Amino acid sequence: MPRIIVIGSVNHDRIWQLDAPLARGGRIQFSSQITRLGGGAFYTGRQLLELGADVAIVSRLMQDEQGQAALKSLAAHGFDIGHIMMVAGETTPLEILLEPSGERTIIAPTGRSQPLAATGTLSGAGIYINAIALDESLVAQIDAQPLVVSQFPLRPATPRPADYVISSRDDVPDDLMLAWQRAGQIAGPRLKMLVLTDGARPITLFDGLKPVEIEPTERVDTANTIGAGDRFAGSFLFALLEGRAPAAAAREASRITAEWLRRRDD
Repeated sequence: MPRIIVIGSVNHDRIWQLDAPLARGGRIQFSSQITRLGGGAFYTGRQLLELGADVAIVSRLMQDEQGQAALKSLAAHGFDIGHIMMVAGETTPLEILLEPSGERTIIAPTGRSQPLAATGTLSGAGIYINAIALDESLVAQIDAQPLVVSQFPLRPATPRPADYVISSRDDVPDDLMLAWQRAGQIAGPRLKMLVLTDGARPITLFDGLKPVEIEPTERVDTANTIGAGDRFAGSFLFALLEGRAPAAAAREASRITAEWLRRRDD
């Protein structure tokens, strides 16, 4: 099984299922509220574990009761937790407001942009990054890995060497060349391809010269897409490690993500 390093957040997501869309000055009720583990590193890592990978996670948790419980839960899921830093402080949930349409608003506390660092030496067949700030020594370790996939950061972020950058189509400029240039500022000269998902619409692959559109294998109607993009990224990376070409990897990742959404909604 391939060893894959996943770098990013493990959150306590507090999800509020709203009864109506958010509206300025409105009064909105909610039908349910649950708290569970989430975050880009968690969802991507879970997908990779289910595909049979050996997954080590680089993240930061608090040393309080919730943080310790999260660490135990990660170990129980099968993650290698040896690279997780435990720091003093209190766990603050990430508030997610989920509208009936599936549109979500995320409310995060300040202080989450402190650079992530790894305890020990990283070594794997591939790395996935979904983090804003990275320690200089961590960036150097990333550069030594053979395959790196990074999420397109939504805020100013530490540049990191990456072969593929993944994003939702809604989160990048409509101009593909401009999006490619911005991806290059993040990923540097290693960048081979920009991968843009767009819900049930075609996936766009762009190498800086010619866009290629990949039709999703199936459409799944769901009002909750939390974690879907992270699941796609993990499946895409795993397919690349299996030797698939980017277009085939995107098609396979689409199929796996659709299956997961369907199972979760059943």
